[in-house]
Amino acid sequence: MNFVRRFSPLAIIVIMVIVQIIETIVVHASATRCSILVYLLILNIVITIILLSQTRNYQLRRQDFIRKINDEAENSLNATLDNMPIGVIRFNNETFEPEWFNPFIDMIFKGNDKVINRDDIKKILKNASDDQYITIGKQKYVAELDSDKNLIYLIDATKEVAFKSEFNDSRAVIGAISVDNYDDATDLITDSGRTAINSFIASFLEEFADKYGIYLRRINSSRHYFFCDYRILEKMINDKFAVLKEFRELSAQKEIPLTLSIGVAYGWNDFPTIGKVALNNLELAQVRGGDQVVLRENTPQARPVYFGGNSESRTQKSRTRARAISTALRTIIAESEDVFIVGHRFTDMDALGAAVAMKAFANMSGKEAFVVYDPEQLLPDVERAINKMNESSDGFTHIVRLETAQKLKKKDSLLIMVDHSKTSQTLNLDFYKSFEKLVVIDHHRRDDDFPEHALLSYIESSASSASELTVEILQFHDNNQRKMSTIEASIVLAGIELDTKNFTKATTERTFEAAAYLRSRGSDNDLIKMIMATDFEKYKKTNEIVLNSQMILPGIALGIGLKHEKYDNIATAKAADTLIDMAGITAAFTITQHTNGYISISARSRNGFNVQTIMEQMGGGGHFNNAATQIYEKNIQKVQDDLIEILKERENEK
Repeated sequence: MNFVRRFSPLAIIVIMVIVQIIETIVVHASATRCSILVYLLILNIVITIILLSQTRNYQLRRQDFIRKINDEAENSLNATLDNMPIGVIRFNNETFEPEWFNPFIDMIFKGNDKVINRDDIKKILKNASDDQYITIGKQKYVAELDSDKNLIYLIDATKEVAFKSEFNDSRAVIGAISVDNYDDATDLITDSGRTAINSFIASFLEEFADKYGIYLRRINSSRHYFFCDYRILEKMINDKFAVLKEFRELSAQKEIPLTLSIGVAYGWNDFPTIGKVALNNLELAQVRGGDQVVLRENTPQARPVYFGGNSESRTQKSRTRARAISTALRTIIAESEDVFIVGHRFTDMDALGAAVAMKAFANMSGKEAFVVYDPEQLLPDVERAINKMNESSDGFTHIVRLETAQKLKKKDSLLIMVDHSKTSQTLNLDFYKSFEKLVVIDHHRRDDDFPEHALLSYIESSASSASELTVEILQFHDNNQRKMSTIEASIVLAGIELDTKNFTKATTERTFEAAAYLRSRGSDNDLIKMIMATDFEKYKKTNEIVLNSQMILPGIALGIGLKHEKYDNIATAKAADTLIDMAGITAAFTITQHTNGYISISARSRNGFNVQTIMEQMGGGGHFNNAATQIYEKNIQKVQDDLIEILKERENEK
């Protein structure tokens, strides 16, 4: 019978028919056996009926067996769903009403004295797409969604979250603390006065260490290191590094012009690298003007986080540094075949002035140098200045278009970036990437978008302008007998005048020394006025923004461009300049629709109000009192709302 069960009913019938045919052939061969044929035929029919009956019975038994197994599996699955520590919810895809859920879900929500409803379903679905974990009561869950079957699985992850939290809290933290302006504050005072300052610094930092439970190590009077874990660092972050404000206020009470710069890094295992990152962060904090914290994790993809930075940069005694930069730059230029100088996108007069000064420096070093501009990004005053340069035989061959510079560039050429240190702001990114040798000269606060392969960087956020910095470098060139042309000196001086608003803002004795040097080189005030003159239509555009302004917070003015009108950078910037000159205004912001389609913001301030950090939060940057940003894919109203929210948060932090 087992043998028969291997065949289907159709196969059995075929076999029986074949047997019948064979038997018929045999019988026909012997006519005398007719009676045997009848018996055999009846026998075959009986056998066939028996086999078919047995096969059908087997199939019925097999189906019953399969049904039984399925029933047992389903019962087992239901029992598992009822008892396993995983919540399962089936919901209506249109109404979000729960259609079925296992007892574990009931346990989860009854713990909160409630029954699951469609609002809970919506909340779970939203959190599942936004967050890694969902909090229900005191427990944490991971939500998995089966969209095809409208099922939600909630997996208890409370222990996992607790372990991760404890694991992350144990990350090592290294911090480097530097006292800003320590040398200036202790240079010309008595030994007893210096001892008093050192005692104040030491006692303050010891109290800071005791407050948070960190290990503090003194290297010298102005440099300390601290060590802790991330759990303690998180407390400092929640306090927004109040140590900066406390130290600044206590220093002011003692009439000592000191602030702190702190670089902090954290991560796993690789302590030497964590220490290097902390020192790099400290350098970044100092370059950005001091009185701030730069925090970054020890991973390649991590971005710096900034705290503080609300004190204006103090002028440093940098003549020695300027001389060293001048010497180092001469060496780099001497080892290069030629030099190309670029400003930022939509180059202004300060960028052009700094570029012209660097061209003169390279010429003094015996190298050919080219100031590069993009005719598609010319502002009116810069265009007038370039036209004047082109009229002189000295400037014509050295002020070149971007496409020309790309053809002239050689393998060993040097690129000098002036008035910017962000790669995203450079005149042309492809042109920048084509250089292996790079120098950066800027007066804006440095951030994380800084060229990684710069051979030399000279960033002084306390300087009034990039033109001022380049003139200082120029003055220390040992071949300073070469006279700048009148147009060159005038353009550089125009750059200083632009950023200082005709020497009324951010000026120091260094600014006037640079101006005096340029005056001795033949700068022409009438020529400067002609270059810097305001176009009549531009003036009207500026007044539109000013007239459409209002006070949004005490001491803060906001000007908005008219609807359906577009403005260039000059109108937007000059409107902000006009507003900040008015009585009672500490900070001024102007928002316009730019002619190129994006939203443009210009920010100006005085009396210690830092607009650079505000513009950084909105994707831009700049100087302490002079900053800007460009915003894409948002309308003016949304940008205005974002700005006001940031300003209100700043007010609340005071």
